[in-house]
Amino acid sequence: MLDFFTTFPPLITIGADALRMLLAFVLSVFIVNIYRWTHAEIPQKSFTDTLIILCMLISVVMVIIGDSIARAFSLVGALSIIRFRTAIQDPRDIGFVFYALAVGMAIGAGNPSVAVMATFLIGLIILGIYYWHEHFGNGNEFSLEFCLPPDPSLETIYRPVFNKYLIHERLLDKRIKKTQLVELNFRVKLENPQEWLDFFNELSGIENVTDVKMDKE
Repeated sequence: MLDFFTTFPPLITIGADALRMLLAFVLSVFIVNIYRWTHAEIPQKSFTDTLIILCMLISVVMVIIGDSIARAFSLVGALSIIRFRTAIQDPRDIGFVFYALAVGMAIGAGNPSVAVMATFLIGLIILGIYYWHEHFGNGNEFSLEFCLPPDPSLETIYRPVFNKYLIHERLLDKRIKKTQLVELNFRVKLENPQEWLDFFNELSGIENVTDVKMDKE
């Protein structure tokens, strides 16, 4: 009987920790669904899976740290050796990473009510922003992607078309593909959103400009 009572408190602790991880899983699934509902393109499964894993892992990390400063510094040192090779290009994706991390931290720190409230409140705000842009936005912002040969003299051949149709552009990424072509990724704003097809056709018709892709933001 004595052995039972000495074993019972650890069992309660294990049950509480399991409930924390389960709550982290449920809330992270909600976060992933918010991301899917408000994402313009089909999201990568690797990224959505990572959001779930991060939320659960950070809740475990917070439980391990507890009130120990020494453990906190030890974990920071251990995690600092990790190097991530995949760069996140969209700032919105970074926001969702911090969204999942914050919820996991709240759960691990023993504030499940804060985690639940933050998950649903922030999710509703994200949905509101998304539907505001969908129904009240001017619809003249697009993501643009195309390729050029690796020739410095051809880097500005698209400029006349840009000057004709665009009121703003921002280069997001520039990289060399395996085919040795230079891939450019822009976020552009058309002066007249009704002319997006004309802009697309003229840009596609430029010699040496290939693989033109255009999506509404």
